[in-house]
Amino acid sequence: MAKKRIAKEELLKIERSAVREERKEQGALDGRFREKVEKSKKNYTRKVKHRKKEK
Repeated sequence: MAKKRIAKEELLKIERSAVREERKEQGALDGRFREKVEKSKKNYTRKVKHRKKEK
């Protein structure tokens, strides 16, 4: 029987869980630190060309 190759998703899950366990040991996930949310870089945000000038 041929060896089963580990999928990329599985590798990422294993790596994420290892990092999480490490952080738990350090105490980073015990509620003292706020989770950081990053904006998706896939979304395009259009720049405002001109703002209305108030007189």
